[in-house]
Amino acid sequence: MTPMFLFKRRWILSTILVLFASAVMIRLGFWQLDRLAGKRAAIAVAQAAIAAPPIPIDGSEANPDLQSYLYHSASARGIYDFEHEVLLKNQNYNTNQAGYHLLTPLRLEGSDRALLVDRGWIPFDGVDPNNLKAFEEPGPQAIVGQIEMPEARPSAAQPPAAFEKQWYRVDIEWLQKQTPYPLLPFYVALNPSTGPASPPFRDPPAVTLDEGPHMGYAIQWFLFALVVPIVYAFQIRRMDRRQTEAKLPPPTR
Repeated sequence: MTPMFLFKRRWILSTILVLFASAVMIRLGFWQLDRLAGKRAAIAVAQAAIAAPPIPIDGSEANPDLQSYLYHSASARGIYDFEHEVLLKNQNYNTNQAGYHLLTPLRLEGSDRALLVDRGWIPFDGVDPNNLKAFEEPGPQAIVGQIEMPEARPSAAQPPAAFEKQWYRVDIEWLQKQTPYPLLPFYVALNPSTGPASPPFRDPPAVTLDEGPHMGYAIQWFLFALVVPIVYAFQIRRMDRRQTEAKLPPPTR
């Protein structure tokens, strides 16, 4: 039977507010489910990109849609330009070994462009940043690695006035200012399988595909939408009985 006491004049406003709040919580639950569906679709696209064959890079990718390159691997052929190689500072290997990453332009075969390549990690101790010949890999190279996007710089940062050897982030737009030939707008971190037994060690960033907490949030909102009206109805029922009993005349003897 419908709990009509909830719609008495004294409770009607609060009942409407509780029902409205419950409807909002149900809507929030479905909103979280929609976000979960979107996240799962994005994960499926990423998994397909990861499983796809490497994209051959030949220098024609001057103004690509960077979103279409996300999670893909790439292959390229060319010769490293160690003169314009830079170091990415504050990089760790195996979580606790401090060092640098070598960022080396690969002059692409048959093109006037270059692809910036993260050749891997070298240790901080015992390394002269101005003398990296021990880590050079001369001659024609055929590389395979994970495509990575450039990193945004702080808005207050200033570009280097001269050639800067050490960088905190892979800012291709500013690296271009000290490189005499065009750089592609993304870079590649070499796969571990292509690395030597000594530094530079290849350890490209792991790809995290996580659905997030959306399912848990949806369940919470649906539970709130169920529990709040029940608790409200219980409390109003008890208060209504008390008020009704207080208005009854005392029993006659």
